[in-house]
Amino acid sequence: MVDTQFKNPLLKAFLDELEHLELYQQYCKSPNEWLKKLIDERFMQFYIRIRAISYFSKIIYFTARHFDMERRKYEKRYVLTLDGSSSDGNGSKKEGTSTLKELIVDESATVHFPDKLNDELNQYIQHPLLYKAVQSLNKRQQQILFLAYVLNISDTEISKKLNVTQQAISKSKNNALAKVRRLINA
Repeated sequence: MVDTQFKNPLLKAFLDELEHLELYQQYCKSPNEWLKKLIDERFMQFYIRIRAISYFSKIIYFTARHFDMERRKYEKRYVLTLDGSSSDGNGSKKEGTSTLKELIVDESATVHFPDKLNDELNQYIQHPLLYKAVQSLNKRQQQILFLAYVLNISDTEISKKLNVTQQAISKSKNNALAKVRRLINA
């Protein structure tokens, strides 16, 4: 082990290598000029190796920082079309807008509503009279009621989802509810 008399971390690291420690201990037992030169020579080799490692580490660090800085500058200067922010028709950016890439709809991730409508709607209706009344509605009305009351989506969001006006959704929903009330009360 390294003697505690050495406080210099470089000397401690040098003597942590078994070969160097043995040479040092041999020199302490019988000091001679040949061992002293050998230890000095090995220490110089060790020191040069440490300096080279330090030098290359610094070069790598500063080159990486410079590369990152240049890459960010390039990305800021040459924004990809899809990375640009969406804007209204006048070219002015809206507050809270997202990038064009975020506006792309993944068709594979969306569930086609008509395929799932009957199964999901049946799960939520327990009363037999209400179930029968809802089944008498057309698919569009069932879809609107499902979105509005089961998924708790606003009329505006439903209109965007179904590509119709908000007024048409409101009217269709009110007609469906009126028809359900009529059938339950009859």
